[in-house]
Amino acid sequence: MFPFSSPERTVKQICIVVLACAGSAGASDLTADHLEYGTRSKDERFLQDFASEAARDFNAPFDLLAKGQAALQKEAGILLYFDYYGVFLGNPTGGLDQSVGYSHEIVIGGHFDLDKMIGWKGAVLTASFADGTGHNLSQNIGNYFTVSESYVENTGVLFDLYLTQKLFDDKLDLRIGRMSTGQFFATLPAFGLQVNGGINGNPNNLFSNAPFHAGITATNAAMIKYKPTKESYVSTGIFQATPRLGVYAYHGADFSIRQSDGILMMFEGGWKPTFGASKGLSKDKEVVANPGLPGIYKVGGYWSNYTFDQFSGGQIANAYGFYAMGQQMVWRSSKEANDNFSLWGGVVYSPQTNISSNPFMGMAGTIWQGLIPGRDQDQWLTCFLISNYSRSYANSPSNPGTTTPTYEAVLETSYVIQLNKYISIQPDIQYVIRPNGYGNIPNALVIGLQSVISF
Repeated sequence: MFPFSSPERTVKQICIVVLACAGSAGASDLTADHLEYGTRSKDERFLQDFASEAARDFNAPFDLLAKGQAALQKEAGILLYFDYYGVFLGNPTGGLDQSVGYSHEIVIGGHFDLDKMIGWKGAVLTASFADGTGHNLSQNIGNYFTVSESYVENTGVLFDLYLTQKLFDDKLDLRIGRMSTGQFFATLPAFGLQVNGGINGNPNNLFSNAPFHAGITATNAAMIKYKPTKESYVSTGIFQATPRLGVYAYHGADFSIRQSDGILMMFEGGWKPTFGASKGLSKDKEVVANPGLPGIYKVGGYWSNYTFDQFSGGQIANAYGFYAMGQQMVWRSSKEANDNFSLWGGVVYSPQTNISSNPFMGMAGTIWQGLIPGRDQDQWLTCFLISNYSRSYANSPSNPGTTTPTYEAVLETSYVIQLNKYISIQPDIQYVIRPNGYGNIPNALVIGLQSVISF
């Protein structure tokens, strides 16, 4: 049973609220939306402009596109974007067998400012298309944390199609349409930097234990976000839970809501402080800004009335779980703001072990930007992931292995070489410990390269 009269009526009621409140709308900000809600979560406080002359020279051909993009946004209210993530990996040792694999994810979309286009104050329409192809190397390794973050289904789909309504001086955001849970909940800026798919975008356990979705999968949804201060927010969303989730026969164009569908509700609160920010005067009495040490902290949870198979047999509804995560810059050079060091980490816990195959996941990592002199946009990354297996799953027929799985862990390090504002390449090394939790699959070494184009 739905906690609302019906999913169809709930969506209609939210639409009425959005339209009725449009008179209280604030000004839309396409740039802020693009940074905060894209295929990978970003935070402009962690992003710095390029300083070197060489970087500016290399930017030149792409800056022509950026100028055209800016002109289109100014004149017509349209902000277009393009994201490409391509990953080539191989496992020379370990796993079920040794192989190589390439995969990519491409997202092309735009934000359309309806205020500028038709006079609808504070409203923005977002639409995008996504394409994925390639080989999943984790099939050769036999592990849980997908080693390539860019591996999604081999298909092209209509991805985003949702309306954003900003209200009350942008303190309140309403969104309704087709969107992905992972774009708006349980993500950090650091997550978008990793090559391993166990954390890239969102923690892997959310996908295993709930009808949580990301990648190139979107469903009917509505959400609200309230920002009482510049540094804090609370948000909640309702997303369609359906057995058609991840079925691409209609390539993202199946908008139907059926009686057998359920819902996934997300709840999240966040705090985004910046410690030590100040302004002062240089020796030449010029104003110098100290950007300080930005951080972001989130706690949240999920609940779903969807029907889940129990490992011991039978079915139950009403799954729930919790997460907490944070990222904090702990050091920044007083001479060069782009030279800095950040820590991040988090946990996910789904306590219903009779339906959650991986009830606990822990994650931690570091980001050192500007490690090499003269390369102040490059980033050296380290990452550790670990997830356990529930005893209910391990001792059930759902376990396909011949032994009892316990935990899987991944160590990862990579170096992001930022060629310019729009292109980066990223050599990557991963070490997969106890693939799929079994002790009889050799630990796997994975090496490769990721390339990213984003503007």
